[in-house]
Amino acid sequence: MPTESESERQSENKPPRVTAPERLFSLVLALVATESGLTKADILASVQGYRQRYSSGGSNESLERQFERDKDDIRELGIPLETIEPPDDPGSNHFLRYRIPKGLYDLPADVTFTPDEVSLLKLAGTVWREGSLSGESRRALMKLDSLGVESSEPVLGYAPLLRTKDHSFEPLSKALDRAQVVVFLYLKPGETKPKRRVVAPRALVQHEGRWHLYATDEVAHAPRTFLLSRIVGAVAVLPNAIPAPLTVEMAADANAGTTTGATDGARALAELDALWASNTARIVVVPGSDAAVRLGARQAAQKLDTVVDLSTELVRSLHFTDLNILADELAGFGPEVLVESPLALRTAVQSRLVAARDAHSAALPLVTPGRVPRRRAPLHPTTTKAASQPRVAGDQLTLLLSLVPYLIDQGRVTVTEVAEHFGLEPTRVRALVSLIALSGIPGETRQYLHGDLFDILWDEFETNDRIVLTHQVAIDDSPRFSAREAAALIAGLQYLSALPDNADLDAIASLMAKLTRGASAQPIQVAVAQRDAGTTRDIVQRALTAGMQVEFDYLNARGGQEHRLVDPLRIESVDSDWYLRGWCHLREAVRTFRLDRMTDPRVTAVPRSTHPTDLPLPDTLFQASSDDVDVRLELATAALPLLADYRPERSEPVGSGVRTRTTLRVAHSHALKRLVTGLAGIVTVLEPAESRRVVFDWAAAGLAQYSAAEQPPVTLD
Repeated sequence: MPTESESERQSENKPPRVTAPERLFSLVLALVATESGLTKADILASVQGYRQRYSSGGSNESLERQFERDKDDIRELGIPLETIEPPDDPGSNHFLRYRIPKGLYDLPADVTFTPDEVSLLKLAGTVWREGSLSGESRRALMKLDSLGVESSEPVLGYAPLLRTKDHSFEPLSKALDRAQVVVFLYLKPGETKPKRRVVAPRALVQHEGRWHLYATDEVAHAPRTFLLSRIVGAVAVLPNAIPAPLTVEMAADANAGTTTGATDGARALAELDALWASNTARIVVVPGSDAAVRLGARQAAQKLDTVVDLSTELVRSLHFTDLNILADELAGFGPEVLVESPLALRTAVQSRLVAARDAHSAALPLVTPGRVPRRRAPLHPTTTKAASQPRVAGDQLTLLLSLVPYLIDQGRVTVTEVAEHFGLEPTRVRALVSLIALSGIPGETRQYLHGDLFDILWDEFETNDRIVLTHQVAIDDSPRFSAREAAALIAGLQYLSALPDNADLDAIASLMAKLTRGASAQPIQVAVAQRDAGTTRDIVQRALTAGMQVEFDYLNARGGQEHRLVDPLRIESVDSDWYLRGWCHLREAVRTFRLDRMTDPRVTAVPRSTHPTDLPLPDTLFQASSDDVDVRLELATAALPLLADYRPERSEPVGSGVRTRTTLRVAHSHALKRLVTGLAGIVTVLEPAESRRVVFDWAAAGLAQYSAAEQPPVTLD
């Protein structure tokens, strides 16, 4: 056992720990600073984070593997890392040289943004605050902050959200970025068994609130569109497969009929729009019901006329893209909807109601006894701010690379000003500035001498909390956006384009073009269809902007009509759905209202009531209550993402794990019966017995009206 003095000597000889962000930052600086490039041996022997562990005469296999991972991480962030082959020994990996060309790293000088554009881009970035592109949009906004342009006033009280709940979105977006061929199982509408599909992704598009993949079928050699929710199982990359080039016919076909640069995303959306316009359903709804109000709001947005008003029935027409998706939704309305046409839709709704009824007609199934329920999570779990959460190395590196040009441009700036601009805590800013001030390039001596390092006025920093950068190395301009970062912002702009505040489509198109020019590679094709936000949103927005109360008749989730007077606090959109978050004078609390459940909204002449500035607005649209009911469900494990909005808990596999039992907390039976009937054949209620009965009665009532409608007329002698 070593003595205390021996332990001290071992500690002194141990190389100082260099964090991953510091190592990556040093690597980027070194590769930007070199014009001729550095070999792997040069990097491992001299660059901070590698040199401390480098052995000149021993094995460096683990260090080499670390370098290979770091290269991938840097390229993943959109930093253009190049390899240069030796002219006298082409194909040799041993003497490859690496560099980051500064001209490809720096944001082009002609790509500038006005305060209004920065405001819009920041709003577009918040669209991806969850899901697989959230990291890309977050890093894109860091790079935007590096320009030092303060944004103008944002759209007042608006929080947009695009979700990517489909498990296939992330692997497909990466395959799209890397031009890979993928394979997956796909369940076509009307079929019961999935088929294997081999495709080269070309675009991911959201249409009518659902994500689709536009791809080239590598077997049929033709473009195809797939609904992501019908991709079952995992998406796998096909090793060593190269996408087949587009044929002349396919390329000409892809360029036909598009108006936005003939991109694959525009092509896919144009096809889906045409399909949507060609399909019309005729349905009868019960007046005053949930179906009448919500489908009526959609019909108005689609600008279709009500066909007939029979005083006890309303006949409505709706466009749709996918018959099976609409059948799921209409089945969820149970007896509130009767489908007249097309016949295939009518049959599909009936079959779903039969499946829901039959699945809940038997006695309560036996649930495995003896399990001790896990302790329920608190109703209002505490959340920490994103700024205080640990940052991954990629975020930290992006922040460092964005902070340097900002400090250079500012000349003299306080820690507080930097913290406010980047949305950071002051302690974090001080730590980042200290790291930058001790970073640099190996230089000719490979020793990181004083002239090879960044430097600041330490007295100003330590005494006055002011940052003055006095020496810089390697980088001085804002970095380019990565292809995925630019794509995230472009898709966010498309999502925002339906707002009246953003009606200048030419300005949005110009901003998208700037993002494309400012990207390190062609942005991946992620496109979002424009949506009609409707007149209700305009009225609520006017009330919010003017600071006035808004009143409306509201069909609550239990099916009851109420008159509400609300102080509007925030408008939120989730995919294609719109919500108002506000202080409800009837409930004397913050409540969330679906805009498509409102009728006769109007701005009052009464100013909005004064509320505490710290009035909490939860991050989630719907919050649990102590009156909620726990409902135990069983479903296919692969279908669990369909329940993500309901925050399932206490999930347990059944048997081999193909099926899962989970618990949902629901506020009332009305929401449950719509959910389960809309997922007929997928989700079954196990307990409580009362909830099973509610679903059975709802589905049976929905079926009964079809039986009555199909009875032959009675004739009298």
